[in-house]
Order: sequence, then structure tokens, then C-alpha cells
Amino acid sequence: MFNLLNNQFNCDTPKPWGLYFQDSATPQMEGLVELHDNIMFYLVIILFGVGWIMISIVRNYTSDKSPISHKYLNHGKIVPAQKCFKFNLNCLRFYSTFSSNLNSAKIYEDAFSMRKLIIKDNKNKSGIYKWTNKITKDIYVGQSIDLAKRFIKYFNISYLKNRETLVISRALIKYGYSNFSLEILEYCDIAHLTKREQYYFDKLNPRYNTLKIASSSLGHKLSKETKAKISLALKGVYIKEKSLLYGSTHTEETKALMSLKKYKSNNPLFGKTHNEGTKELMNAPQKKALGRKHSFAEHETLLKMSASRGYFVNIHEKCDSEGFKLIGSFVSIRRAAKFLEISGSTVKRYINSGELFKDRYKFTGESI
Repeated sequence: MFNLLNNQFNCDTPKPWGLYFQDSATPQMEGLVELHDNIMFYLVIILFGVGWIMISIVRNYTSDKSPISHKYLNHGKIVPAQKCFKFNLNCLRFYSTFSSNLNSAKIYEDAFSMRKLIIKDNKNKSGIYKWTNKITKDIYVGQSIDLAKRFIKYFNISYLKNRETLVISRALIKYGYSNFSLEILEYCDIAHLTKREQYYFDKLNPRYNTLKIASSSLGHKLSKETKAKISLALKGVYIKEKSLLYGSTHTEETKALMSLKKYKSNNPLFGKTHNEGTKELMNAPQKKALGRKHSFAEHETLLKMSASRGYFVNIHEKCDSEGFKLIGSFVSIRRAAKFLEISGSTVKRYINSGELFKDRYKFTGESI
């Protein structure tokens, strides 16, 4: 009887090893225990669901199993054949703009105020970008292997003014950066830039792009009026000091390479000979001048031409009583040398030194 009563009394007491609440003695405690059990039940369900999702992601959506686990990490990966069959897609490259709607990677509403952020965000990144005129709604699409460097040039007014032949350059100068928004349509590998740029050309038909083929001037013809304007604008610009090659000389190595490029079979005239008709035409001027004698009027004209281009020379002869006496004036060094039957270099040397030739003749001269 004692053991029976002792067991009944100890039913409601907690045990040292128990993981549960003791039996409720009041309605309040009973409600707390029931609340605890319900919370634990739902926590177990949530924990199981979250764990199942995380394990599925790790198993099924890694970079070597999923074509689009992340649009930046797996950008442009080829989808295997089994994946194409599983998802009922064509075996094409996946891009961030695979759908019909454009989902730009980044959008900068005010290009001017956000220019520092634009350069920072796109450092060492390649991709396709789009300028949008917020007033006229005209757009320009371009590509770059380094977007940050390209945008630095765009934000340089001097760079734009030097390229005013581009429509986008004139538009940025005219409307200002604040009236343009800039979008990064997508980041992609350098090898895919031209292909993706052409995709946007075909899809958006940008008005500011005069060329409709990516990275090519194929199919673009300048009108005669445009050619005339370009010719007039460049006439007399790149001459003398403004010429890129002004004052420069080729090195011996460059001369050797230039000579080698036209050597033997590389020369367009290699192995060719002139026909008799061509030879006659080449010899005609020489035959015409052969034996020709100038008239007195022509001789006077030649003397005037020689005087206008020559070096006037006076020859003085030494006399004991009178010092030096002028014996001749000539319109060129060559004629003065012919008079004394000596070389022209000799006359030039004695003019420069001021010494006497054979202690007898003194030469003086000046440019005409």
C-alpha cells in the first residue's frame, strides 16, 4: 500500500534525465506546454525544408552542372545537350538578355553626376553599353574591352571635340551629360563583344550609330558632299610642322626593310620590260631637245632664271698698283668656275675662306 501511494505521488515530479516539462498542475502551465510543442513542431518542418533547399542548390546548381547558376559567373557558357533536353531549350549561349525584354546589368540615370561611380563600377570590365538621350530618346550602342577607360574618354570634352565626326560626340556636346542616361546592357567576354553588339544593333536599331555592322565600316558609303567637306576641312591642316613625319628620318634598319619589301619578286615591275611603243614615248622628249638651239630671247630668259636661283659671284684680279681689279661678274658659281676653268667647289671654298686663289684671284659673292 505504501509503494502504491508513493508511485502515485511521484508521477508529477520531474526526473533528472527528463527532456520534457512536468505534468501541468494549472491551466496556465498547460497552455505554455502546448505552445512549446506547437512551436517545436513548426521549427522542425522549417528546418527540414530549408535544409532540403540548400542541399538541392549545392547538388544541382553548381557552376559545372547548371548553365545559369549566376549570370556573371557563368556568363556565356555553352549548355550541354542533356541540359537542353531537360529544360526544353535550344543549345545556345545564355546571356543576361536571353529573354525578349532587356534587363540591363547597370543603369545610371544621370551620367554627369554619377560619372565617378560609372568609372569605378566598370573598371577592368568588358561589355556592351548604351547612351540614351532623355530629350530626343535617341540611343547609341557601343562595345569596349575596358569600359572604365572608354567612359573616361567620353567624359573628356577635348576628346569629343577631336571626334566631332561621330554623331554621339556631337550629341553629348550639344545636350550635355546630364541629359543622357548610361546603361551597361551586359558584361561579356572580349571574344563575344562583336556578336553581342550586333545583337543589340538588330534589336534596338540605334539612331546615333551610323554604321549598322558591329566593328566594321562595311556598307557605309560617304556621300560626295561629305567627302568634299572632309577634304576642305583637312586641306592645309597636316603640313610642315603639323605633319606627323615632319623633321623625322628613317633609320638604316627601316630603310633596309623598305628596300627589302620592293626587292625582286616583291617589286611590281620585277621581270617586266618596256615595249617598243613605251620606249619611243620615253625617248621622245630627249629627241625633241636634241640639237635644239636657244634663241637670243630664250638665252636672256635662261640668264634671268639662272640669276633668280643662283649665287652671284665677282672675280677680282690682283694688281700691284691698283690693288684688286674686277674682271668679271657671274650669275652662278658654276659660270665663274667655267671662266677660270676650275671646279665649282673650289670657287665656293675660296669664297667662304676669303683667301686668294693662286695668290692672284679673289672671289666675292652673295645669294640672289
